[in-house]
Amino acid sequence: MKGRILAAVDGSEYALRALDVAADLAASLNGELIACHVVDLSRAAVLSGGEAQLVPGCLEELQDESRRILAQALARVGGRVAASARSVKGTPVEAIGRLAQELRPDFIVIGSHGRTGLARALVGSVAEGVVRAAPVPVVVVPRPHGAKDFLQSA
Repeated sequence: MKGRILAAVDGSEYALRALDVAADLAASLNGELIACHVVDLSRAAVLSGGEAQLVPGCLEELQDESRRILAQALARVGGRVAASARSVKGTPVEAIGRLAQELRPDFIVIGSHGRTGLARALVGSVAEGVVRAAPVPVVVVPRPHGAKDFLQSA
């Protein structure tokens, strides 16, 4: 059986752990891995007159960041499995969902930052949104037990 695995990466340690799981899963299925990174357009926009407008130069910086993150992901996977990379624009949940609709992977693999309570309410959960919207099974790789994220380290 050949499998196609879509792994969402954002440059965090959580995403890199999930990428390792995705590469192992793809290798066990004699399949391929597609690493994806979302250029979150909300990070490049400001509200002006009630409408979002792109900040000049910001989109280019985000696209450069996306290329760096995807290059890091492909380097980490090395020759363990056939791998490619895709950069998509939009909000993370919607963009990953659109890409999954297009590529029809067998699985999506995503890391969880493991936020709870107020931190989750403020930041939200991309992993949870992907699980709810995905057209295929989603493997959520939890953060290591005892690890703290930036909102919990105070």
